[in-house]
Amino acid sequence: MKLITSHQNLDFDGLASMVACSKLHPDAVMAFSGNLEQEVKRFYTFYKNVLSIRFSNKIKTDHVTSLIIVDIHTSDRIGKFSKIVDKVPVTIFDHHYLHDKAIPDAELHMRKYGACITILIEELIKNDISINPFEATLFALGIYADTNCLTFSNSTSADAKALSFLLENGANLEIINEYIQDTWSPEHEEIFTFLLQNSQTLEINHFRVAVATYTSPEFVNEIGIIANKILDVLRVDAVFLIVRMEARCYIIGRSLEDNINIPFILKKFKGAGHPRAASATIREGNPDQLKHELVEELEKRITPQVVAKEIMSWPVKSLDQSISIHEANKIMLRYGHTGMPVIDDQQKICGIISRTDIEKAMNHGLGHAPVKAFMSHDVVTVEPTTSLNEINELLVTHNIGRLPVVEDGHLTGIVTRTDLLKYLHGTNTSYWYQKLFNDTGEQVYQCSEAIKDLPPKIRDLLITAGQVGDELNQRVYIVGGFVRDLLLKTDNWDLDFVTEGDGIEYARALNERLGGKLTEHSKFGTAVIKLPKFIALDIVTARREYYEYPAALPKVERSNIWSDLFRRDFTINCMAVILNQDNFGEMIDYFGGMKDLQNKQIRVLYNLSFIEDPTRIFRAIRFAARFGFRIEKSTRQYIEQAVNADMIDKLSNDRIREEMLHIIREQDVLVQSLQLMNSLNIFKAIEPSLVITEDTIRKIKNIRFSLEGFRQLSKKPFNQTIVMMMQLVSAVNDKDVTRVLKKLIVNETLVSSIAQSMKQREYVYETLNKEEVDRYTVYNALKPHSDEGLVFFYNDSENPYIRHYIAFYKLKLANIQLTITGNDLQSMGIKPGPVYKKILDSVLKAKVLGTIYDRNSELEYARNMYQRLEGGK
Repeated sequence: MKLITSHQNLDFDGLASMVACSKLHPDAVMAFSGNLEQEVKRFYTFYKNVLSIRFSNKIKTDHVTSLIIVDIHTSDRIGKFSKIVDKVPVTIFDHHYLHDKAIPDAELHMRKYGACITILIEELIKNDISINPFEATLFALGIYADTNCLTFSNSTSADAKALSFLLENGANLEIINEYIQDTWSPEHEEIFTFLLQNSQTLEINHFRVAVATYTSPEFVNEIGIIANKILDVLRVDAVFLIVRMEARCYIIGRSLEDNINIPFILKKFKGAGHPRAASATIREGNPDQLKHELVEELEKRITPQVVAKEIMSWPVKSLDQSISIHEANKIMLRYGHTGMPVIDDQQKICGIISRTDIEKAMNHGLGHAPVKAFMSHDVVTVEPTTSLNEINELLVTHNIGRLPVVEDGHLTGIVTRTDLLKYLHGTNTSYWYQKLFNDTGEQVYQCSEAIKDLPPKIRDLLITAGQVGDELNQRVYIVGGFVRDLLLKTDNWDLDFVTEGDGIEYARALNERLGGKLTEHSKFGTAVIKLPKFIALDIVTARREYYEYPAALPKVERSNIWSDLFRRDFTINCMAVILNQDNFGEMIDYFGGMKDLQNKQIRVLYNLSFIEDPTRIFRAIRFAARFGFRIEKSTRQYIEQAVNADMIDKLSNDRIREEMLHIIREQDVLVQSLQLMNSLNIFKAIEPSLVITEDTIRKIKNIRFSLEGFRQLSKKPFNQTIVMMMQLVSAVNDKDVTRVLKKLIVNETLVSSIAQSMKQREYVYETLNKEEVDRYTVYNALKPHSDEGLVFFYNDSENPYIRHYIAFYKLKLANIQLTITGNDLQSMGIKPGPVYKKILDSVLKAKVLGTIYDRNSELEYARNMYQRLEGGK
């Protein structure tokens, strides 16, 4: 195990450096060596679901094979990991001056920067490793904390450049400001103490607002930093200071919330500034009178805070207290939850249980025990009107991940740390992520005009499908790729229907109207109707899918259209058009598919999508290439995470072959697909020996032209896919080529044939590149190979002589064969034996060389050859 750690009493620079280092070494494990600074601990407690870091007591040092240490280069502050620094290879990233107690023989990456994280950021940039907004925020926090916002003398231009890079990548200064402490002068300290002691905290629309007044005979600059400090110390949402200095009153406002817009609140006082930091100046003002007027404005102008019912997830999946731990475990896996509320016989919440609790019980062989034996009875709950700030405080104070929302004793929803993060950082998350649990938040578009432009047979079929749904009182939709291509104005007659009802009943009724061939799959609630001219209708009952483990095939259960769409792969494939007559042609778009079509991007629905089904990685690449779209940034990161987690290795060879064949068959965009696969390290994930170079991709692009040339030489059809496969593995070593081919091709005979051609490639090239090559040498070199092998040799070699001989062979030599056989030799009185082969080989050589042409000359040559052989005895 490769381990990343830092010093005890960890600061933000150390934490940031550990996380950045893990991006350079995605196969490594991060672990704290000891305690965390107070603010770091608060940060980690809130974001621990995002930061996958273990504590040292969870690490067995004898499992560590190499050690990476950041922000320190001595062993005296790394806890128990100091015991292994002389036993395993050690790599160090640090910005402190080199100490004489530095760990000996370590690989050092040391630069005298203001922050260690700056060194790691330079490495990330050099290696073209992308970062997300959360990581950018954490890394910037490390720089600001260690350089006192670039004011310490050890700050360098490199630190500033790193910060610029982080801001460009979405670093959130509001979050940074929450964890960075201000400094001030003795005068500020005196005013701060007075204001703090005399401040009044008001509760306005679920926000806590502090107001304080102060009078000073002298003018003091930068009162704003005092407001920032009070904001932090009192843990309020906003602070307003009314300070009279000399002949003026100053109102200074600072806010942490968009709902508390400072210039808007100070409008009466002609204030100005930024939404969260502004001020106003009033000549000869009276602080007490101004305070009274300010409170009135606050009550009128502060927008009510978001409360639990506005961000909670609902409906809530819960567990009955009497079910077994084993059953609870299956339910949690099914829905992907890390914890669930437990309800009693009166349907009231009585506890909560986490996946960790369940795993502990399972490990002790207690899967048969009821949930109530292991659930936590001390449940922290909130009401629908509980404010966002109270929710945040409860999550952090109690170190929990979820808060059930209870009204009149009954469970009405649940607020998780994820819900809170989605709201707080929604501008940095995907569109679908902000809408994820909002069943009423779909976008509706009208597609009636687009449907009118369809071929009459397809249009009438959609109308009929809706009419049957109305007759059965079932909601019916056309979904998936058809809707996508309808909007893109591309032909697609793969028709997928979803019904919110009994899919089998609906399929039977529809087939009575259409008269096709019906195939039912009752177990899955699906059916297929085959119509003339290769049109097939897939009909499914609206369902949701869940995965019992990564890369497993999905399990299904009946659900609604929202869940059915959410189980699909990408937003552009998650749109549905209503076919019922009352809303015919209305397109429902829950997840922003239309927006992504307009922006020409492929976006996945949720972050574990590629973990649950890694074949979606191949489909993302295929769709991006087919439509000329880009893979959206977060989606690309999820792909990279899945690849780094070896998810492709969990796929069966059959599933990999199927996806690769889909990609190869889309010839027009194959090069784009391969380039994208290469950039995402997909080939290496399929098989480490599968090396795809730019030269390989260039030659694959040329295969179409090579095939066109060969079709002029022969009317026999070529299997273009085989040629593509051969070129794809052309850079693989001979010793590995058979193993690699078995990953891509199921036919053992074909694998053997291709491998043989690949292994003889250099021999063929050397033979045909000699100065004098006769026809028989060309014939012998190329005869053992299939037509696809010849096309591959022609395409792969850029030597004009070699290509000439291959074309000449196909045109002049490939069809040469003997008309005489062993029977003819026997008729001549030649006794059967090894001599037959010698004679027939000699005749064939003469025919290839052009010295004989027909059957009579073959017989004559054979007779003379036998006489020479006999005379030579």
